[in-house]
Amino acid sequence: MAAAWVVVLAGGESRRFGSDKLAADLGGRTLLDATLDAVPADLPVVVVGPPRAVRRSVQLVREEPPGGGPAAGLVAGLSAALAAGAGRISTLPGDAPAAGTAVPALLEALRESDLVVAEAADGQIFPLQLACTPAGARRILEAAGPSLGSGASVRRLLESLEPRPRRVVLGPLALRDVDTRSDLHRIGEDPTG
Repeated sequence: MAAAWVVVLAGGESRRFGSDKLAADLGGRTLLDATLDAVPADLPVVVVGPPRAVRRSVQLVREEPPGGGPAAGLVAGLSAALAAGAGRISTLPGDAPAAGTAVPALLEALRESDLVVAEAADGQIFPLQLACTPAGARRILEAAGPSLGSGASVRRLLESLEPRPRRVVLGPLALRDVDTRSDLHRIGEDPTG
């Protein structure tokens, strides 16, 4: 299989959280470090967002313009991974501490499609958790257009593609993210469920 890279989207504003949630403590490490720790250790990682100290070796890139939103972050991360020669790419939200556990399943699903997106058992789509081949990444970049995704919705961007991404059902642990302080507290109390 071609070399796989992981893109972690870490540029959000944390409005509902009230401060930089990726810097919040989760079991003695930052939420972002917890997310990075769940990514398979042998895979190179691109983190998209403002400069942050992390424990793992990563390539840091910034969306254009800074603060341009998740779609701009996705475009920047996919572009960086493609420039590094990635043969497969998985993307994850930085606020989902167990999302990295699903990377192997997402990458495996690329045997049947050039682009796959995570889905919960109830049918809810998780558009920031996906995997693609270089061809799938180029489809996303082309759909983002000259704005490079700035201000766009990742969900709408993916819905504009033909064919649409194949859905891959993931377990609830990999899909659990942090939007509020109570979410962080719940995950801290029960990291496995």
